[in-house]
Amino acid sequence: MISMLALLPALLKQAPSAAAAKKPHILMVLIDDLGFAELGYHRPPGYKEVVTPEIDQLVAQGAALDRFYVHKFCSPTRSAIQTGRAPIHVNVVNTPPEWHNASDPVSGFGGIPRNMTGIATVMREAGYSTHYSGKWDVGMATPDHLPAGRGYESSLFYFHHCNDYWTFRERDVAQICQPDEPDGMIDLWNDPPYTDNPSMPAIGGPARGFVNSPTCNDTTQHPVGNATGDATCVYEDELFENRVHDVLRGAKRNVGDKPLFVFWATHIVHGPLQVPDAYYEKFEKLMGPSSNPTRAKYHAMVNYIDGSIGRVVTTLKEEGLYNDTLICFCSDNGGPLPSGNNYPLKGGKFSDWEGGIRVNAFVSGGFLPTAMRGTVITGLMAGWDWYATWAHLAGVDDITDHRAAKANLPGVESINMWGLLSGSTKASPRTQVAIGSNLGGDEHYDPSGRTEAGMTTVAGLLRPPYKLLLGLGLPGDIMDMAGHPGPQSPNNSVAVNWRNITQTCGRTPETGCLYDVYNDPSEYNNLASTEPAIWHEMMAMIQELDKDVFSPVRGVDDGTACKQAGRNGGFWGPYLK
Repeated sequence: MISMLALLPALLKQAPSAAAAKKPHILMVLIDDLGFAELGYHRPPGYKEVVTPEIDQLVAQGAALDRFYVHKFCSPTRSAIQTGRAPIHVNVVNTPPEWHNASDPVSGFGGIPRNMTGIATVMREAGYSTHYSGKWDVGMATPDHLPAGRGYESSLFYFHHCNDYWTFRERDVAQICQPDEPDGMIDLWNDPPYTDNPSMPAIGGPARGFVNSPTCNDTTQHPVGNATGDATCVYEDELFENRVHDVLRGAKRNVGDKPLFVFWATHIVHGPLQVPDAYYEKFEKLMGPSSNPTRAKYHAMVNYIDGSIGRVVTTLKEEGLYNDTLICFCSDNGGPLPSGNNYPLKGGKFSDWEGGIRVNAFVSGGFLPTAMRGTVITGLMAGWDWYATWAHLAGVDDITDHRAAKANLPGVESINMWGLLSGSTKASPRTQVAIGSNLGGDEHYDPSGRTEAGMTTVAGLLRPPYKLLLGLGLPGDIMDMAGHPGPQSPNNSVAVNWRNITQTCGRTPETGCLYDVYNDPSEYNNLASTEPAIWHEMMAMIQELDKDVFSPVRGVDDGTACKQAGRNGGFWGPYLK
C-alpha cells in the first residue's frame, strides 16, 4: 500500500497553488500620445507644470516599466497590443479605416486583418467578462473589425485616429463626404454592457444617445440649454470614464464571480488639443502669464485624465475589486512635438528615436506582489507582450492562433512577462525589439494605390544595450525630429519645426546610426563608425527580419464607408459584410 505521505509530492505537483489559480481582474489603461516627460514620476520633486498625483501614486505603489517600447504612432501599437504581434507582422500604417482592397477579403483593410484572434477573445474564452471603452483605431470595415468581433462583450468607442472632444466629429476626414457633411461624420459607437434588449444588434450601433447638443463645441462648452435648463456638454473622455465606472459598478450584479478584463483607451492626449475650460484656466494660472498656450492645454489634458484614473481606482476600491486587480498602463507612442515633451529623450511621435517609441508604462493594483511595489523594472518589454502576459494570468499558456494560421497570417509572438512583473525572475525573456516602419517614411501612404508606398519594412533593431536605426525619408536615408526637447517644451524662446531637424541614418557604418541607449538614452553619441562589427551584425539581423514582414495592400477609399455613414444618419460604422 502506498502511503498518502509518499503521494504528497506528486499531488502537490499536479495541484496549482491558490495564488497561481487566482485569475485577477485586469484594467488596461492605454493613453494616447503621452510624452515621456508628462508624468510627475519622471520629473524632479517640486516641478510645477506636470501635475499627475494619481498616476504618481499608482507608480509608487506599483512597478515602473523603464524599458517599454511600442510603435512610433497610434494604429500599429494598438493593432500590436490587441493581437500579440509586432507591428511588422500586423500593421505599420495609420491607414484610414474607410479604405479597403476588394481583392483581399482578409487583410485588405485598415488596421487588423479579419482572421487574427484578439486578446479579448482569448480572455473571454478563459472565463473573463470583457469590455472596451475609448479609442479603437484598428479597423472598421466589417463586423469582424469591431470590438464585438474581437471578443469584447461591450464597448463605447470611436473608430478613427481622432475626433472632436465635444462634437465627436472626425474633422480630419471631413473632405471624404463633402458636401453632405463638411464638418465630418460623427464617430462614436455603442455596444451597451449587460444589455438584455433583444433588438440591440450584436455589434451595437451608432451612439446617438451620447451625442451633445449641436451648440456644444470647444468654445461653447456650456450652452444655455433647453426650456428646463438641463442641457449640458459632455467631454468625450468623461463618456469613456463613465463607461468604465458602469462596468465596474455593475460587475457583481451582472457577471457574478467572473473576473473582469477592461480595456480603457483614452482619447487624451491626442489632438485636437481640447479640454474643459476649468482645467485650462487652472494651468494658465499655474504656468503664469507668459506661458505657451499649447503647453498649458496639453498639461491640462494630462491632469484631467490623471483625475479620471484616480476616480476609477476609487470605484475599484468601493466595489471591493481593487485587491484582486492588476492595473496595466502605457502610452501608444511618445509625445508629438512640439505639444508633448519627451525630455530627456530624442525626438517624438512619428520618429524611431527613443522619444517616439520608448514610453511611460507601469503595473500596479492589489494583485501585484507586495515585493514588487515601489520598484523599477529595467528589463526589456514591448507593447505586444501584454497579450501573452494577460493570457497567462487567465490560465492560457498556449496562445497559438489557429484561425490566423488557416488564413496564412503571421502567428502570435507575444512573450509572457508575468515572471518579470511578479519578481519571480530578474531577467526579461525578451532579448530584442524589431522596430517597424513603412516605405516612404513616417505614416506615408499613397491614395493612388501605388503598392510600394506604405509597405512594411524593418527600420531598426533594439538589442540591449544597442539600437540601430535606418532612415526612410525621401530622398535618402533621412530621419527627422533628430533633436532634443528641453525641460519645458514648447517654450516661448523660439519656434521649432521638428521635421526640419534631420539626420542621415544610412546603410554603411560610415553613414549609419548606432547607439548604446542604455548608457546614452538621449542618443547623443553615434557609435556606428567606431563599432562597425556591431553595426554589421545588427544590420544582418535586420535584413533577415525584413524577409518575413507582413505587408498587405490595404486599398483606397472608394466611397463605400461614406455611403454607409449616410445610411447610419451621419455616423461612421462598418460598411462591408
